[in-house]
Amino acid sequence: MAEFRISSDDERVDLRRLATALIESQGWAREDVGVWDNRHGEVIVTVDDALLHKPEADPLHRPRHTPRAVHEACESLRREDGSLRRVDFRVLREETARFFSAGWTVADVLHALAHRPDGVPWPSGPDHQGTEWLGVRMRAWRTPDGDIRPSKSQEAAQLRVISKAGLPMDIGLPEDAEVSQRPVASPSVARSAADDARRLMRQNSRTTVDSLTHRDRTSAHFSRRDGR
Repeated sequence: MAEFRISSDDERVDLRRLATALIESQGWAREDVGVWDNRHGEVIVTVDDALLHKPEADPLHRPRHTPRAVHEACESLRREDGSLRRVDFRVLREETARFFSAGWTVADVLHALAHRPDGVPWPSGPDHQGTEWLGVRMRAWRTPDGDIRPSKSQEAAQLRVISKAGLPMDIGLPEDAEVSQRPVASPSVARSAADDARRLMRQNSRTTVDSLTHRDRTSAHFSRRDGR
């Protein structure tokens, strides 16, 4: 357990407000952190050690953007998926590089190699291996215009944002489409839905200490034309 003591000689300083700012700046959940006053006029913040030591990202679920990271990701793909063992490593890297650039993870690519975009498993066996079969599967995860479709993890993250914002889960989909069919919404619809979600989340979230401070600091500089 770590303990932070906040004190000040200036009685005008709101120590509780500073403690809240510290908690929010670190992204800690309020219920996971203890805050109280002691008899010396200090505010004590206690934090569990687990919150201070963030676990390393799972290699299968970590985004890969640099050439070295993509190289390591392709090595992982060959180890995890037996259908890739006869695929030239250079070809594998070229086929998957754009997907990693689009934010896909190793787990996302493994899912794409095992499932169609609609969730149906790809056939497997000796007749479904090699370079040509790799291309068939990865092309299925592109739109007719050649754009990269959202990966499994990206789609899940989008649904969490939409759900948290209170938007309908079928937003951006054709009226006659089932959510389980997982078609790809157009980029404009997807961007609009994400913007709506972010706006609603900002409106419904509590006001942070930083925004209060900014408002207090700037409000003094605003003057009304009617003199009020």
